Amino acid sequence: MLIETDNAVLHVTEHGAGHRTLVFLHYWGGSGRTWTEVATALGERNRCLMPDLPGWGQSSPSQCGYRIADLAEAVGEMIDARQLRDVVLVGHSMGGKIAQYLAGQRPAWLKELVLVASSPALPMDVPEPQRLAMQSAYDSRASVEETLDHILTETPLAGPTRERAIADSLAGDPTAKAAWPAVAMLEDISETTQRINVSTLLLTGECDRVDPPAVLADRLVPLLSNPEIHELAGVGHLLPLEAPEEVAAHIQRWLDER
Repeated sequence: MLIETDNAVLHVTEHGAGHRTLVFLHYWGGSGRTWTEVATALGERNRCLMPDLPGWGQSSPSQCGYRIADLAEAVGEMIDARQLRDVVLVGHSMGGKIAQYLAGQRPAWLKELVLVASSPALPMDVPEPQRLAMQSAYDSRASVEETLDHILTETPLAGPTRERAIADSLAGDPTAKAAWPAVAMLEDISETTQRINVSTLLLTGECDRVDPPAVLADRLVPLLSNPEIHELAGVGHLLPLEAPEEVAAHIQRWLDER
């Protein structure tokens, strides 16, 4: 389906059914279909919505910009347009930072928050040469493969999952590709993150080179109120693609305990 917001026309995939609605926000370089396997596992008991964020997948480029507030506003407008209630926000990497910002606004529709290998609320401490290199990480198939194999994953992606990840990264709008390393990853949203007042689950990857558990313990966890934290063994940054069944199992167990 397509949902028009002030920022962009968002393409949203819906899967499953249930009284609880999960809204999944993807990483820089991904799309809503990054969550396909996780949503398939959760869809028997939950309604799952997977938007392509502005400039990614089949969504239009942003009309307002690619700062965290801009992207969060688009997601919030999508949720309002669907008149959703009791929403569980699930954000991965960049999507996790967007989810933090949204949750910190304390919207009436928010029920719980799940952060998966989330970008921290505080600016990411990445040397400038590395940040500049990130701006060309998704320029060609070769550069995407290099990024996937040597930075984003610990367990190699194979078959359709790998091809889907490559296609998503290549298809991103050039401005969206450049905006995360140039602007959004450097934003400090800590004051907003500290305002989150719902139960939070944080999943991390033991071998994550992008947002390692130790970095999140320093730059995110202290800003959250008593989060439940689980570290997935032997997994890199792309938890939804490397270990979708394990991610889904952690989310469903946690939701069942609410």
